[in-house]
Amino acid sequence: MENFFNHKEKLFDISLNSIKIGIVILDKDSCIRFINKAARDILDIDENSNRLYLSEIAYNAWQEIKEIFTTKKEQIGKREKIKGKTLFVQRYPILYKDRVIGVISLFQHFSEMEKLADELESYHMVVNELNTIIESIYDGIFVTDGSGKTIRVNSSWAKITGLKPEYVLGKTVTELEKKGYVSKFVTPMVIQNKKPMSLQAKTVTGKEVLVSGNPAFDKDGNVSMVVTTVRDLSEMRRLSRELKQVKKLAKEYEHKIKELKKQIINFPSNIVCESKAMEKVLDIVVQLQHTKVPVLIYGETGVGKGVIAKLIHKTSFPKLDAPFVCINCSAIPEGLLEAELFGYEKGAFTGADVGGKPGLFELADGGTLVLDEIGELPLYLQAKLLAVLEDYKIQRIGGTKPKKVNIRIICITNRDLKEMVSKGEFREDLFFRINVVPIFIPPLRERKEDILPLIYYFLKEFNQKYKMNKSFSRKVIELLYNYHWPGNVRELKNLIERLMIMTPNNLIDEKDLPDDIFSSKEPYNTPTKFYSLKEMVKRYEISVIQSAVKKYGSIVKASEKLQVSPSTLYRKLQK
Repeated sequence: MENFFNHKEKLFDISLNSIKIGIVILDKDSCIRFINKAARDILDIDENSNRLYLSEIAYNAWQEIKEIFTTKKEQIGKREKIKGKTLFVQRYPILYKDRVIGVISLFQHFSEMEKLADELESYHMVVNELNTIIESIYDGIFVTDGSGKTIRVNSSWAKITGLKPEYVLGKTVTELEKKGYVSKFVTPMVIQNKKPMSLQAKTVTGKEVLVSGNPAFDKDGNVSMVVTTVRDLSEMRRLSRELKQVKKLAKEYEHKIKELKKQIINFPSNIVCESKAMEKVLDIVVQLQHTKVPVLIYGETGVGKGVIAKLIHKTSFPKLDAPFVCINCSAIPEGLLEAELFGYEKGAFTGADVGGKPGLFELADGGTLVLDEIGELPLYLQAKLLAVLEDYKIQRIGGTKPKKVNIRIICITNRDLKEMVSKGEFREDLFFRINVVPIFIPPLRERKEDILPLIYYFLKEFNQKYKMNKSFSRKVIELLYNYHWPGNVRELKNLIERLMIMTPNNLIDEKDLPDDIFSSKEPYNTPTKFYSLKEMVKRYEISVIQSAVKKYGSIVKASEKLQVSPSTLYRKLQK
């Protein structure tokens, strides 16, 4: 045995001194035959120390080790205190001719083991998370190394292909193709071309699949791995059909909801509401049904602000006898406007009626008062209107007793009241008071979904009114749809009435339209919205190009008229 240890000692010394785990080899007399540097540091043993005995350094530890010489059993994962240090210890017998001739003991600080265990646990957590992610992916995942050998598949891949993982792991894609598991693998193409590639293939179960392979590279730029995703095309087609069905049902439900909203507010037939923008307006009208808060309706001239005001009134006051009173603040001379609004007592001023006269506030009691063109109201009357909105009491000119009125006030404007406030042309406190519920009516060009329904509505209306049976050609409908309508709904209605009266034929054709339908001189400069010069030029160019192509029927003819090359025109249209 002595010769055995002497013979091996140099080899142990060379190979094990660099290991950071403490290593000690003992004989049956507790003599330390080998101890590496890490063990000396842990046990505080000087390098120059000669023959050492563990029984003298750590008696309790030696008592444990002695049992190994008898039992020949390992001692794994023991936690011991040696020289005041808590160590994690593992011991193994050294057998020679079925006899224990020594024991090798491995140990290190327990704190280091805990740190290592934490790191190992974190590593396992990351691995488990990655495995969970890979397994939860709906697509099939098929991974090979750089030579095409299968190293990983997920459960979705097994489900799609009908192949168990053990059938393919460790086998190359060439082998799998020969066995007919999958008609064509993308992996060899990805390895050869070193770039992502896709193809369609069939599995052994007859399923059609879409296969997409992506390469991963090592530091030398070689393909080290190919990750392939597999999608069941038949499943994708089924989902696509279901999605179309869901969209169809959603559209049907949307239409039913829209119809229910119309029923809730007793929707009048003269209001066309197909666009999302007008649906939002309709939603606000429904919410106003049981309140009498002030409403401010704003938007360009001709968008239908007055129609919405009537709808709000009809919704809020379903009784037919509820008064609806409207006054245009810009149409009455300033000197008479106060008397019109507030009324006057007898003898209030020269020329007044003998018995006095009620104002519009009184006439609208129990209903709605609409103040159209509210931006034109003089400042001194703005102050009086603000007072009314505070307590809903009015007093006639020349009167002494205030009167309570129960009305909803709706203000309408096509002006930018915020800008007027900043210029001192409109009272800020009044603006906030009337702007409790603002309703913006978008211009017709921004709600194109309403154009066709409006065209057919007015066509039907004027056919009935004038006892006609006229219609529009397809080209006329297209041109009317694409026109920018600076005058909005009012312009559309007036144009259709004019065409119905002035066109001799029952079919109204392209030649019957006015020239401004084909091109607009000032298409986007509106009272409520201004664009930058660059944007206006761009929009005008778009309008001219589209009108020219529609009018002349082709890009080539339009380019001749506009004196530009067809390629330039095509490029601009594409943009």
